[in-house]
Amino acid sequence: MNSSGNLNRKGSVRVFCAAGIAVLLLGLWSFAALAADWPTKPIKLTIGYAVGGGTDVISRAFVQSLEGPLKATIEAGNMAGSVAAVATEFVLKRPNDGYAWLGTSNYNKFLRPMGYHKGLPWQDWQWFMLGSTYLGWAVKPDSPLKTFQDLLDTAKKRPITMSHSGIGGIWHEGDGIMAKAAGIKVNYIPYKGGAPATMAVLQGEVDVVSSGMHEQIEFLKAGKLRNLAVFVDKPMTVEGMTFEPVTKYVPSLKAYVPFGGDITMGVRRDTPVDILQKIQAAYLKAMEDPKYDAILKQNVAYKVVQTPAEADRMSAFKESVTAWTFKDLGIAKVDPQTLGIPKPEDFDKWWPPKDYAPRLK
Repeated sequence: MNSSGNLNRKGSVRVFCAAGIAVLLLGLWSFAALAADWPTKPIKLTIGYAVGGGTDVISRAFVQSLEGPLKATIEAGNMAGSVAAVATEFVLKRPNDGYAWLGTSNYNKFLRPMGYHKGLPWQDWQWFMLGSTYLGWAVKPDSPLKTFQDLLDTAKKRPITMSHSGIGGIWHEGDGIMAKAAGIKVNYIPYKGGAPATMAVLQGEVDVVSSGMHEQIEFLKAGKLRNLAVFVDKPMTVEGMTFEPVTKYVPSLKAYVPFGGDITMGVRRDTPVDILQKIQAAYLKAMEDPKYDAILKQNVAYKVVQTPAEADRMSAFKESVTAWTFKDLGIAKVDPQTLGIPKPEDFDKWWPPKDYAPRLK
């Protein structure tokens, strides 16, 4: 009786194991079939900044160039908040099937130092670099601040209000570096993106806007804004307009130029490799699109093409620079040392960390 019962139980275990293996194989086959046929429906790009800002404009332009090579429809929408932390959390909760992408800037390098999100940028995402921009400071045409020197002199006498795209964002970082080097204090007014920050100075809500040149250029051409300086080391000429370098007024900023924003697109890193490979191949083709080149030029941005491994490394390096810069400026909410983020001067010894493994070659 016991012997028979044991046999039955063993037989049941064998049947159960066989069934389990069959289900596992079926799942693997289905996943492989999914990757082979992908994409079969529209892809959703969630942009972490407001409509009309640099990340929004350039991200939308890029995915238009990407649709052809990828043979897919890409639908873009905005979910602004906490320098893209809201959109980041949203996309990370979507299935890892390649249909949910993140449109953000600077590889999400701000989120951990500012305490907005705990995820590691190079562990959560496969990044695709779309292009880079420049930081500029501008005022209304009738502003009493005629030059950047006027801004510096005035800020030493009274508080100056300056709008930017969010606390702990790229323009806030650039402002902090500039203010520390120049020995001034500024009252920062955060907005949900560069576009609303630029509108703030047009509407007289602030004295100065700190945003990307791509977010100012149309207003500059129309005479609705007047640029004071760009975070570069030499005069910049765009469509017949010449803009002064900030280093003319603060020479010690030469160590940081050029300073601006990187427009980046993220796909969940645990997405099947076959799908990531398709996206990478389409990305390289889209970056060759003359229409996209024209959009970059129109928005005072420049193209940067990276390999997947370069993007991995750069995302970690940028976070290192920003985290320790924020600590030095006194605006970091979380000590980078407690996060295990290496100092920039130690980065080359640290990278790659032991738990790093490239997803794409």
